[in-house]
Amino acid sequence: MNYNNLAQKTNWTAGSDKFPLLPFYLTNVSIPGMNFSIPETGSRYGVRLNLASDTITYNSLSFDFLIDEDFQIYKTFYSYIIQGINPENGTFADKDFNLWLELNNSKGTKILKFEFYNCRIESIGDIELDTTSVETEGTMNLSIKFDYFKLLDSVSMPSVI
Repeated sequence: MNYNNLAQKTNWTAGSDKFPLLPFYLTNVSIPGMNFSIPETGSRYGVRLNLASDTITYNSLSFDFLIDEDFQIYKTFYSYIIQGINPENGTFADKDFNLWLELNNSKGTKILKFEFYNCRIESIGDIELDTTSVETEGTMNLSIKFDYFKLLDSVSMPSVI
């Protein structure tokens, strides 16, 4: 899809098929880092040898995005959380979703697309409301844990008309 991000010229957008209010216009994003476990083994000569990595651990995906003045996006995420963890009756359900993140250059050309799988909301940040602020847009922070992601470059992405 060809979305224009109203937040900045670089056009970082994110979205999911589980959330009807698409896309999320990002004001900042932290692309998750990766950590690899590298097991060690000993050799006959007492020297430690590093083996190939056998596990990848991903950092959380975190981003701030614009929220609408009616707080519909906030209400959507709140409702989704309550469906998974209900504090009134103590029930919980495994609620996961897939999420995409597109990065466009200043000309609007897609350069990267990340597809995150089996995402779960880790935290919803504070929303600052301040009558003395010169800011007119409200933003919300979201941190997401996920199982893994795929990276698509501009060549492998399907063209959208």
